Amino acid sequence: MQHKLNKSFTGKLHEVTYLSWEKLDESTLNKIKKQKEFEEQTAKSLKPVYEAAQNPLIKTVLHGLILDTTKHAEIYQMLIDLNTSALVGEESKNLGKKEIAKHLKEEAFMLKQTQDISEIVKDKSIKQVILNIVEDEKKHHKILTELLAMLDKESKEWDSYIYDLIEGFP
Repeated sequence: MQHKLNKSFTGKLHEVTYLSWEKLDESTLNKIKKQKEFEEQTAKSLKPVYEAAQNPLIKTVLHGLILDTTKHAEIYQMLIDLNTSALVGEESKNLGKKEIAKHLKEEAFMLKQTQDISEIVKDKSIKQVILNIVEDEKKHHKILTELLAMLDKESKEWDSYIYDLIEGFP
């Protein structure tokens, strides 16, 4: 972890912590950049197909693919950004812990409701769709729990904590 003194917009000096990620070699970084571009192009090319779809099942599956592909592009961008530099320290002040805690409770409620629905659905195909949503809700709950815990940690512990969070990223 690297520490530097920076001036804030008010002119006050404060310590800024940079994540100490192992730098990627140029070849790997270029592959990640190309993959990010491919993910973005794929999501863009799926949108007209999604918009033209009439069948709700096909439309929902395509929408899920667009969302996942867009998420993958954003994750690749995060890796690119982390390879250059990433500031931490002020994040916990700027991100609303109350809002995250509130959403964590909402996710817990959604998880419980979805599990309840999965227990009463009899059709195997529909049940599997609901169980897939249950798994997504579990991932969301885990990510928000870890994010909230991360915001409560001292910035010196953020390196390993963020790495662990990303390692468990879907």
